[in-house]
Amino acid sequence: MEYRDFTDWMFGLERFGIKLGLENTAEFLSRSGNPQRDFRSVHVTGTNGKGSVCVLVAEILRKHGLKVGLYTSPHLVDFRERIEVNGRRISEEDVLRIGLELKKTMEAMASDDREKQLTFFEFTTGLAFKHFSEERVDMVVAEVGMGGRLDATNVLLPEVSVITRIGLEHTNYLGTTIPDIAREKAGIIKSGVSVVTCENKPEALSVIESTCSRKNAPMRRLGKDFGISDVRQSLAGTTFDYRGARRMKDLNVRLLGGYQAENAAAAIAAVEELAEKGIRVSEEDVRKGLSSARWPGRLDIVSIEPLVIFDGSHNPDGVRTTASVLKQLDLAPLTVVVACMDDKDARGIVRSLAPIAAKMIVTQARYKRALDAEKLLQIVKEEFAGGSEMFPDARTAFERGVGSISGKGMCIIGSLYLVGEAIEWWSSRGEGARTQAHKV
Repeated sequence: MEYRDFTDWMFGLERFGIKLGLENTAEFLSRSGNPQRDFRSVHVTGTNGKGSVCVLVAEILRKHGLKVGLYTSPHLVDFRERIEVNGRRISEEDVLRIGLELKKTMEAMASDDREKQLTFFEFTTGLAFKHFSEERVDMVVAEVGMGGRLDATNVLLPEVSVITRIGLEHTNYLGTTIPDIAREKAGIIKSGVSVVTCENKPEALSVIESTCSRKNAPMRRLGKDFGISDVRQSLAGTTFDYRGARRMKDLNVRLLGGYQAENAAAAIAAVEELAEKGIRVSEEDVRKGLSSARWPGRLDIVSIEPLVIFDGSHNPDGVRTTASVLKQLDLAPLTVVVACMDDKDARGIVRSLAPIAAKMIVTQARYKRALDAEKLLQIVKEEFAGGSEMFPDARTAFERGVGSISGKGMCIIGSLYLVGEAIEWWSSRGEGARTQAHKV
């Protein structure tokens, strides 16, 4: 079997849907030698910002000299984006070799009991952990796929757990209220394991605090136990001062948006917790890690002339934050190309985009959970007073957007799957090297 055939087979596992629970993952890993016990880890959940925190923690620890595994999801273009060691993606050869071995293990489980059939995310989590074990990494930074309590990654016993801000998401799986979702996110908290959180909503914070108290897990909270000040944002990134176990001034993270100061602070606080575990990171490591971190497709300016922005925000809170940053940076109004998944709050997303949109172009990602473009167009017409068009084919929508810009540029937003297609489209146009914001 070739690599492409194997990844097609893996993606075929998506037909088994999403199964929240740890029993199958635990047995799968046990039959595979329990690779998750071969490395230390930092475990990160939340609604918005968890991917950024993962990348920032991993970069800081790399600059400290550790061999660091990074497990994130979803990928934008290439499956291998999900599994990295020191910034290098897992090779196609390793995906195939490890994957075929684990495929046999999975099939043996399913033959014993059909209820033990693994989902795509359960299988790929096993693949990632096996790769990290073979690579003998010192630390893995793992992003929760969905929720936390019953997510496949929750088999980890981490050195520190991080919970970023919590909002309504995946309500058909996680619950319909903030406290419901907070309980699922707080499910990653382990007995005696330190917790770092950015959450400040009382209804969510009370859940986290009570879980920490019950599990005797020390908690550090943004605004109380660590903090940020003098936040400055520009097209070159975000600069801020940090107060925690130590004070650091004029830290710079090259991720766009003032909110990245909060994500960076959570990453620093998590790394500070590792000092109790013998990992004492210097201020120089922190500065180098923050300034070298990259997270494509998240408020990502890929071109200046014309202004083209890719942003994977996919819930109202995230889109609202993006819209605020774009206004603050005087990058709005924009032509907005939008699509979203059918399990997202499409109406909330459109309402959040309306204040920065000169016009909206509605499209649909090539993914089974994509919201039908006709349905999204109807929502746009109900919630947005400006002009709108619909092109169900995403590439056609992108070309229409960049060829008929109204306002200051174009922003493609609403789904990471859509942004993945946008990256492929932009690369295929032969635009040359990506124009990074820091070069402006």
